[in-house]
Formats: sequence, structure tokens, C-alpha cells
Amino acid sequence: MFNILYFFETIINSFPFLLLITLISISFKTGLLIFIIIHGFFRSTSVKKPWIFLSIVIISAMFSDMAWIIFTIKKLFIPDFSYKLVSFFIRISWIWFIVEYQALSLFIESLINKDYKISIFQYFFIGIGILFSFLHLYLAIQNIFFASTISFKYSLYTISTIYNFFPIVFSLYFTLKKLKTTFLPKILHQQAKVFIKFLIAPHLISDFIQLYPFSFYPSYIASNYAVVSISTAALTFALYFSAKKVMGLRFLNFQNHVQSVSSFNFIDDFKNTLEQLGQVTNMKELNHIAQSFFKNMFSVHPNRIMLVMRKIKRKQEPDDTVDSLNPIEKTVEAFISHHENEGCSIANYLRQEKILIMDEIEFSNFYENSATSQEILPFLKQINVDIFLPIYEKNTIIGYIVVERDSRSEEFYSNIERDEMVVFASYLANIINLLENRNLVTIIQKEKELQEELYRKLHEINQYKESIRSFLRDNKQRKIGILFYKQRRFIYANQTAKDLLQVNINVQEGHPLTKSLYKLSQQVQEYKTSYTCLVKDTIGNRLVLSAIPNLEQNNIIILVYYPEISDIVKEQVDLLKNPSEWDYLLYLETTASGKLIKQLIPGSGEKLLNFKIELLKTALSKKALLLEIPEADIMPMVELLHHISLRETLHILKLQAPEKNFATAMKLFGMNSIFGLNRELALLEKLNEVGTLFIENIHFLDLETQHHLAEFIRYGFFHVFKGDHKITANVRIICSTNQNLSTLVQEGRFSRALFKELNQTTLIMPPLLSLPKKELTDLAEGFTEQAIQTQTFKNLLVLTEKEKLKLINSCPASLQEFRSRVQNILLKKSQKNEVLQEVQFDPAYNVSDPELVEAARLGKKALKDPKILRMLMQKFKNQNKIATFLGVNRSSINRRCKEYNID
Repeated sequence: MFNILYFFETIINSFPFLLLITLISISFKTGLLIFIIIHGFFRSTSVKKPWIFLSIVIISAMFSDMAWIIFTIKKLFIPDFSYKLVSFFIRISWIWFIVEYQALSLFIESLINKDYKISIFQYFFIGIGILFSFLHLYLAIQNIFFASTISFKYSLYTISTIYNFFPIVFSLYFTLKKLKTTFLPKILHQQAKVFIKFLIAPHLISDFIQLYPFSFYPSYIASNYAVVSISTAALTFALYFSAKKVMGLRFLNFQNHVQSVSSFNFIDDFKNTLEQLGQVTNMKELNHIAQSFFKNMFSVHPNRIMLVMRKIKRKQEPDDTVDSLNPIEKTVEAFISHHENEGCSIANYLRQEKILIMDEIEFSNFYENSATSQEILPFLKQINVDIFLPIYEKNTIIGYIVVERDSRSEEFYSNIERDEMVVFASYLANIINLLENRNLVTIIQKEKELQEELYRKLHEINQYKESIRSFLRDNKQRKIGILFYKQRRFIYANQTAKDLLQVNINVQEGHPLTKSLYKLSQQVQEYKTSYTCLVKDTIGNRLVLSAIPNLEQNNIIILVYYPEISDIVKEQVDLLKNPSEWDYLLYLETTASGKLIKQLIPGSGEKLLNFKIELLKTALSKKALLLEIPEADIMPMVELLHHISLRETLHILKLQAPEKNFATAMKLFGMNSIFGLNRELALLEKLNEVGTLFIENIHFLDLETQHHLAEFIRYGFFHVFKGDHKITANVRIICSTNQNLSTLVQEGRFSRALFKELNQTTLIMPPLLSLPKKELTDLAEGFTEQAIQTQTFKNLLVLTEKEKLKLINSCPASLQEFRSRVQNILLKKSQKNEVLQEVQFDPAYNVSDPELVEAARLGKKALKDPKILRMLMQKFKNQNKIATFLGVNRSSINRRCKEYNID
């Protein structure tokens, strides 16, 4: 450690290090001097004096650096160089040292005095300084031409160094006194503080420490180069920091505005405000947006911001009384009215600058008086603001934003912040123009409708892609099997037919595939024409059976292959109400969403097929939906719609009685914090982008809550309950009711606006009682197919015609009841045939939630999958319920939850 310190001391106490530091110092001062000369040469007289004094300060400091550079160069590179010449430069630098302090004293006084005149005291100090300068000049000349005979020269250096502190201390005393007692522009006040704290004070301390080194007394030279190097480096940094700070504060009016040190990242900072402005529907929302903008962008408290819309007189509007305005509005109206003429200099200045910032106008006026600033300053002081931001529409001020005085006590508004405010006012003017002259509400509504249409089209494209992929997944569709049928016997013509059918059709006569082949062959044999039908193979894949009569050989040729798109569509296209919707028919047969719908409604026929297509179209949309279906089928339908829409969270709001005290409204939309309640996140905010909200018995909502909900459905945003704050959210709304809403609307007990929105997308399921016998029979067969997993007993447990007729005659009201009755019949038949233990019924048969179907079929094996177990915990929120659902012990659930860290 000692060695490191010794090495460090050796470095900083060396001549090369001192030379490097002084070269850096003089280079920076040279650049700063050039900048000051260029920017201050053409300034007004009030700026010229501090500009001249500061230039002298920098030039004087450069001579001190030059003396050290000459001294170190001699020591390092030219040891034979005459020391008398070096000593001459050192003594001359002492003269500039006196000049530097005297100029610094005059600079700090002239900086805060508008029309500065040198005081008697300063003349006294200047006189003494001149005397010391002549003595130093005499010593310098005497040292060149004569031998040094003056014994008091080292005392002279010490006395003159101590004397230099008197003018600057005197100036600092009067400057600080004036800063406390006299009103000065805040920017100028800040500049003076920066110079005193970060430049003058370090300079005094540094020079005091270097009192002896500056004397070049031989016994001190070797031990104080480190002090000189460190102090020079510190002073150079202090000068750099102070210059950068005050230049940003419009030093000597070199800049027109206060400068910002941060980069201008307008898009990132402003995009949220632009989004809010794009969703405004009324004037009240603009004040809240303006307050949020100034709070987020400039750290100004919302209570200190005021947006005022002027009540401009129009022919069609009655005159507004001045008495309705507050004092600030009265003052502003009087000022604008007095200067609204086209040729008025104040009006032209406002249109050119686009914003009035009190501190900047006050600072500009301190150095450069103008009639415009002399008139604007009293106006800003009267309304006591930091900022006056007018909002223009075709050169007419239609409104303005004011920021109270001292909203940011220690900070000034930079050029970047100024530009952001002006841009915000420009956008604000456009929005106000839209609100006044166009139906912005309609524009927002149309935009939401376009977004919903785009969403639906995107999902339709995804369904189409998925459907095509199902045909291109492998090369099965290119295989064609060939059979011959003659004299009630089937003959395989190729191996592909055996691979596709996987059934010994001449032996297994009771198999569904064999029955379909016999039926198809008999139709062709009887009518002498070709027939085609779709069947399923042993693992559930669809197959096409196409039979063609071969009259020459007196047999029938049967082709077996996997279906193509045309085969899927043409089978049921005649049942469609709208033939152009054949693509949805394809989606039903080939996509995951379509298979889920067929799982819920396994029947076919015209009415059920068209309802399933409507259900699929609704599922692919995100519009609000009203369900008019049997109560028992509501939850399965909601879970299906939620699953197909790929949303994460399903929230069920079950209303069992009329809403009281707006409890549901506060839950849905949140509550305005002005009522003393901490605003919790509204339910619609929580579900934004990820959730589906199902409201059961929507007719129980209060009328005001219904109006708020209608606004959200129509525009895609909602207002905090009892407040103006507007929040955008993307939530799928599904509703149900057992009441006739049209009647409730006529009676005034239901919102007409909400009814209009829900009426646009209402899903009405055809009553089972209205279905033809054929469709009910197909529905029963579909439920039977779903229930039995064991292929061996499907023929044994198939419903008889008598059982189907009995089931149809009792016709359940809902799909779930129909499903349960089919299951009961199958259970009784299996018991009667004593095959209950051998028959495997689908454990997910009565499960309606698509996410739970897989877990139900896995049973206890689901415990091996952390993802499934986590989903079950989110669904049931209880380990006992999960255990009952999977048919396992609760201890097994508990153990797995601990293993997977599932709470």
C-alpha cells in the first residue's frame, strides 16, 4: 500500500505530469475564450461589460498556465536555457495574476447589475493593483538587466497574493447581499450561485493553498508541484462544469432558450399522451390529459395546471357574461382582447414564440429591454404563472394552459421541454377542432369496429391456414385403396385398401365400417349409379368411400382415400343457409376450434349445422355477445368461446339480485379517488388484453352501470365511476339473461344503448323441441359415440330405434340434459348386458371446459404434468376439488403441489 502511495506521489509531483495538466488547462481556456469572443462580440452594451471582464479573467489565467509551461519545458527539455528569461515570464504572470483577480471581482459585480458602473472602492483596489503590478514589472526588468539586489521581493509576492483576496471578497459580500435583498431574474440568480459555488470559491481555496508555490521560493519548489498539478486539474474541471452549467442557463443571452442536457426522445416520451388524445370524446377529458402530461413529462403537480377553453362569441351562441370567469380568466381575456388585432406586435410575438415562459422573458428583459417584453412581463406577473401556453386555431386563441408560478422552484424549462409543450398544444388544437366541428365519437366508434373486423379476419385466416395444414400434414391423401364388391364379398385390389380400413370386412360384419360399405354397395347395385360417403376409420380419421358400378364385370369398384377439401364441403354444403359460408363448414371439420364445437354439439342437420357455424363465427370475433340459450348450456358455451378466443382469464360475474349502491359498477370501472377511497384497479383493467368477462343475468345491473358498460362496448374505453378519467381496455364481454330485454327497454328498466349494442351480436340456439327428428337422432348418436371409448362394445351399446324414439319424445330442453340422458341409457344397457366393468366410458364426457377435458381423460396421470396441475389449481382453487375431479387422494395432490412449487 505504501509503495502504491509513493508511486502516485512521484507521478503527480513530477514535471511531465505538471506539463500535461497545464497544457490541458490552457487548451480548454483557449477554446472557451474563442467561444465567448465569437458569441459576445455583437451583443448589447449591457452584456459587453461582463463579457469583457470574463475575457480578461480567462486571458490572465492563461498567462499563469503559460508561465508554468515555460518553467517545466526548461526543466525537461532545455536545461541550458537562461533562467533569467524564465524568471521574467514568471514575474510577468504575477502581474496577470493581479489582473485576473481584479477582473473576476468586476465580473461578478457586473453580472448582476444591469447598468454596471465601477464603484469608488473598486477604483481604489484597481489603483493598489496597478502599484503592485509596476513593482512586479520593475522586478522582472531588473532581473534581466541587473543583478537582483532587492531583498523584499519574496515578501512582495506574499503581500500581493494576500491582497488579491480583498477585491474578490469585497465583491462577493455585496453580490450575496444583493442576491438576498434585490429581486433578480431566477436564471441570473442561478448563474451567480453557480459561479460563486463552483468557480470562485474553489479558485480562492486553491490559490490560498498555492500561496508559497507561486512565490517560487527555492526550498518549496520540489515539494509543491503536486499541489500545483492537483489544483490546476481541479480548477480546470470546475471551470468546465461551471461553463457548461451557465451556458445551458443562457449565459449573457448567448442562447435564446435554456438548454437541456438530455437527448430529445420525443416518440418514447410522448406516445402515451398521443394515444390518450386519440381517444378523447369530450372537452372535460382534455383537462385531465393536460394535467397528466405536465406531471409525467415535467414533474409539475396536477393542481398547478389549468386548461382553459375560451368562450369565443359566435352568432348562434348567446353572449357569455364576464362575471362567470375567475380572476385569471378575466385578466387573460382582457390581455388577449387588447392584443388580438392582426398587426399588433404582442399578437405577432405570441404567434411566433407560441409559448411564454416567465423566467426566460424576465432574463431577456434584464439585458435587452424591449417594448414587447415590458408589456408581457406585467401580464405574467399579474396572473402569477411560470408558463402561458396559448392554443391556436387559424391564428385565433381558442384556449390556453397556465402553469402556476414556482411549480418547479429549482429547475428551468429547457428548449426540449419548450418544444414538447408547443407540440402538445398543436395536437390539442387539432383535437379541439375535431370535437367542435366533427363527430369524433363516431370516428372512435368506427375505428373500434374496424379493429374488431380486422381481428375477425385475422382469426379467419388462421383457421384457413390450420385447415389447409390438416390436408398437407402428411402424404395420406395421396394413397388410394381399391376394393371390389361382388356376390356379398369384398376383394382387396391393393395393400393400401387394407392399410386404410384396418378391418376384416368379410368377417367383422357388425363393424361400422363394414356396415357402411355394405350399405354403399347395395345402393350402387340397386340404382346402377355412383355414390360417395364419409366414414371414420378405427382411430377416428375420416375416410371417403366412393363406389362406382362396373357393368362389364358385374361388380362394384370401391375407392378408399383420405378426404380432400371438396369432399369435406360438398357433403353438407346444401344444408347451409348461405352457401358462401362453405369455408366455415371446412373449419368445423378440420380445425381445433371446429372440433371443440362438434364435441359440444355432435349432431348434424340444417338447424344445428347453421347454429354451429354462427357459434364459430362468434368465437372468432371479439365483439360483445348476448347468449340466448338454455341455462344449463350457458357455462359450457362461455367456456368454449373463451377457449377459442385464446384468452387467459375467464371472470364470471353472477348477478342474483338487482344491483345496490353501485357495487358492481365500482368493481367493473373503479371508483374516483375524490370520494376518499383508494382507487383499486378496475376489473376491466385487470382483464385488459388477457380476459373474458361473463356477466350472468345482466338485467340486474343498475341503469347507470348499463350506460357505462354500453359506452365501453361501443368505444373500447370506460370512465372511472363518478370520474372523468378514461381508461382503454380490450376485454371480451359475454352476457346472458332469462328476461325479454326488448320488453324491459320499453318499460324503461333496461338501457336502450346497451340493448342496441348487445342486439348486434346475439347468439340464439334453436330449441331442441323445434329440431326435426332426424337431427335429434343424429345428436343422440353423436353423444353415444363420444361416451363409449371401447370400440368392441359400441355395436352392443348402440341406441335402438325404440330408445331413440323414447329419448326424442321426452326431448330435453338443453344439450347438457340430452347428454346426461344418453349417458344414463348407456349405463343401464351396459348393466343389463353385464359389461359395465369392461366398457370404458369417456371420463371427460360431462366436462364442458375444453381446458379440463384433457385433464379428465388423463386422470391420475395428469399429476405428472406441472402445467396441467397448475391449470387445475387456477380453476378449482382447492386441492380437495382437484382430487375429486381426478379421482385421486388429496395427499397425492398436496405432494405434487409441493414438488412443483404450486401455491
